[in-house]
Amino acid sequence: MSDAEDQASRPRRGRPLLWGGLIVAGLAGAFFLFGRGDGDADPYRTSPVDRGEIVRAVSATGQLQPLVSVDVGSTVSGPIKTVEVDFNAAVKAGQVLARIDPETFLQRVRQAEASLAQARAEANSARAEFGRYERLAKEGFASDQLLLQYRTAADRANASVALAQAQLAAARIDLDRTVIRSPVDGVVVDRQVDPGQTVAASFQAATLFVIAQDLSELEAAISVDEADIGEVQEGMPVRFTVDAFADETFEGRVSQVRKQGAQNSGVVSYTVMVRAENRTGRLLPGMTANAEIVVEQKADVMRVANSALRFTPADPQLAAKAKALTTQAGGAQRGGADASASTGGQGGGQGGGQGGGQGGGQRGAQMLDRLAEQLELTPAQKQQARDAIQGARTSVGPFPGGEATQQERRAFMRKMREASMRAIEPVLTPAQKEKLAALREAGPGRETRVRNAVVWVLRDGKPTPVQVQLGVAADAFTEVVGGLAEGDLVITGGGPAAKEKKQQSGPMGGGPPRIRG
Repeated sequence: MSDAEDQASRPRRGRPLLWGGLIVAGLAGAFFLFGRGDGDADPYRTSPVDRGEIVRAVSATGQLQPLVSVDVGSTVSGPIKTVEVDFNAAVKAGQVLARIDPETFLQRVRQAEASLAQARAEANSARAEFGRYERLAKEGFASDQLLLQYRTAADRANASVALAQAQLAAARIDLDRTVIRSPVDGVVVDRQVDPGQTVAASFQAATLFVIAQDLSELEAAISVDEADIGEVQEGMPVRFTVDAFADETFEGRVSQVRKQGAQNSGVVSYTVMVRAENRTGRLLPGMTANAEIVVEQKADVMRVANSALRFTPADPQLAAKAKALTTQAGGAQRGGADASASTGGQGGGQGGGQGGGQGGGQRGAQMLDRLAEQLELTPAQKQQARDAIQGARTSVGPFPGGEATQQERRAFMRKMREASMRAIEPVLTPAQKEKLAALREAGPGRETRVRNAVVWVLRDGKPTPVQVQLGVAADAFTEVVGGLAEGDLVITGGGPAAKEKKQQSGPMGGGPPRIRG
């Protein structure tokens, strides 16, 4: 082969290698871009239904302060001569805290004593003159007018003595007030004077010391937003932390909910007083308390993560199933509420024994419908429960007639509700009895707080919508009253939606892959 033929054949032999390299690179890029098969599908993120504590709380902040705080001041002015106590000093009632220079007040006392002595001397002289002219008037040697003048002079002198005595007493009181004493047993939490400082008490007493009567128990003034104040009641437990001991939780109770609101920058808040023990003395007045007022608390209840309640699948068919279940759940809740309202109106409007009996029967039927939904009764159980409730209603008596007051009707409903719950217990399974116990624990009105919702449960690797009944809701978890079992895996995120977004964004974040023509 000549050199010219060899050179002409080289490009032909290199072309298959070039095309092969391009094909391999294209396949590798397609594999990388389009998901590398089903094994790369984004998995669902799940959370198991478990048992634990649920706490619904109102968060607020406030400052710690003593239960009784006394401002010790001075009503007299003068330079501070001595200070007998310092910060954190324990004092007793009557103990000397400080002394104001008494020299000025001593001089006032001496001046008042001299004025009193002079007034007494003048009073003695005036009384003597009056006595002499009184004798002369009896003998006819002095006129009545002259006698009256001396009697008036004697009375005026006696009044001057009384005035001088009062002035002396006032001067002695001011002198005694130069010694500042503690009015109560307690601890000095603030001292605002030093020796040599001048106290000027003009229109109000100057504050020299602040004494906390008892630091073994403190209170916190918590500011609660108007949106949350309706749930706060006296006696509720409170958990709070302070920055000084961030890893430790302190406990207290709501002692007072004040009615007067305060507005700041358009936000209305109310003051809630919380009492807490301070046996160790670690809590100090002025510390900021980050508090949680426990509105509702349940221990060892079945719960689901709140993120599962917010999950919605991207598949339109699955979303349609969830929407249908949600609509069904909402209709059941509205139906129960409407039925309760309608029976309430009938019971109030009907009079006599027959009308009252019909109203009570309708209420019993509606109560059974709500319990059957919440307890997930089978048709056979529902029939047995209906017979049991009928017997309970008979034992309670007829529904109050038209002359009954609203309070009497409500009392009857509470009585019938409790009797009905006791009557249906024998027909329930252990799990249903547990749900019934939760309803009875909450008391009347729990039916309105149990709400229906739809969550997605991962079963055999596929998402399945499940209608559930929910109770108390907290920040991270919500109580499950019915519809789920402990250990069920509820979906909280992930799935095909995450994969779609990943494909749209591309591996390098630059959007979907492009094919050049």
